[in-house]
Amino acid sequence: MRVNVPFDHADFGKVVPCRCAADESDAARSARLARYSNIGALSRLTFANLIARGRSAGAREQEQYKRCVDDARSFADAPDGWLVLSGTSGCGKTHIAAAVVNRLLERGEPALFVVVPDLLDHLRAAYQPGADVAYDELFERVRNTPVLVLDDLGTQAPTPWAQEKLFQLINHRFNTRLPTVVTTNLLPEQIDERLRTRLTDASIARVYVLEARRPSELSALDVLDHPLIRDMTFERFDVRSLHLPIDERKRMENAYRQALAFAEKPDGWLLFMGPHGSGKTHLAAAIANYRRQRGETPAFIVVPDLLDYLRRGFSSDDGRDSHAAFDDMRNAPLLILDDLDTQMGIAWVRDRLFQLLNYRHTARLPTVITTALSLDDLGERLASRLVDHAVCTAIVLGEPQRAETPGRRGKTGRARK
Repeated sequence: MRVNVPFDHADFGKVVPCRCAADESDAARSARLARYSNIGALSRLTFANLIARGRSAGAREQEQYKRCVDDARSFADAPDGWLVLSGTSGCGKTHIAAAVVNRLLERGEPALFVVVPDLLDHLRAAYQPGADVAYDELFERVRNTPVLVLDDLGTQAPTPWAQEKLFQLINHRFNTRLPTVVTTNLLPEQIDERLRTRLTDASIARVYVLEARRPSELSALDVLDHPLIRDMTFERFDVRSLHLPIDERKRMENAYRQALAFAEKPDGWLLFMGPHGSGKTHLAAAIANYRRQRGETPAFIVVPDLLDYLRRGFSSDDGRDSHAAFDDMRNAPLLILDDLDTQMGIAWVRDRLFQLLNYRHTARLPTVITTALSLDDLGERLASRLVDHAVCTAIVLGEPQRAETPGRRGKTGRARK
């Protein structure tokens, strides 16, 4: 509150505590701040009991963790700017974030700790009649709290509503420069672009990748390093040397332009359709190579190899690696699925591919698919995602071929084309 004194008084305009606040005991104030902070059981996580160099065995990761802890201590003593902590589950990022809140509470300063999926659940519940806290009141409290910790960004369901609420929250705190700590299991390049531009802005945010996800056997499936695929670049794609009829050349030139535009700014999906030898794989690989040259980590997976791998893994006694690989594919910042045209008549195959593509469709994660089949042959569920023009752009490089029946196999075990 402000004291009602004349303009020339020394206390004019100064904020002073009200009588109830002045009379509040230290214990009562600490209890009130603890309730406000929402820290709960995480009050046990302090700077005093964290592992100074983290849990990773790598020297580089240990040094990065130590720098992050030192920065977090300084932040807790004088909150300024943003800290963004990226890493796998169990790497210690939540401990650091909670330690910041607990240090602020020790110093008698307010801070709010929220887990992102829980926050979104509370906001949804606040819409309901009779809610304990009105939506506007809850959202305003989180938006303008003096220090905010957002824990587990990236584990929420990627619905448009959730993404919009998070952008409104993060954008407000970005514009008002309110001190914020964010933890996420995503790498910076995997975060939604609108959020990423705020969370990685060097003028306000310090980003620490504490421990990248340990590579699963997905790396064994990724063929982007194979010499033939590595040489498939935009520079090597020359339609003039193919001696094509005018109509086909125009079609190839259009496919080239659209593929290059997608490579420059991946957004949504790109579907290449046409017979084998029409250039689909070359353009898909060119996109992947283009993005890798810019420091990103796209995954280039041949679908028949993927299906064989998943079948072996999920039928074994220990399928953890297969589950991890499947999860990596679902969340890859850019996924290229080449040769989506074998074994499509098998229900198990369609179910697994639909799970993968439906997740990426919902999250609108950049994806490139090549297939020699028609949409009808891919099945109704998959086709429903591929004909969504809001997400997917289809490029036809020739007449698609008809699907083979499950029983027709070549010597290698793959369906004949």
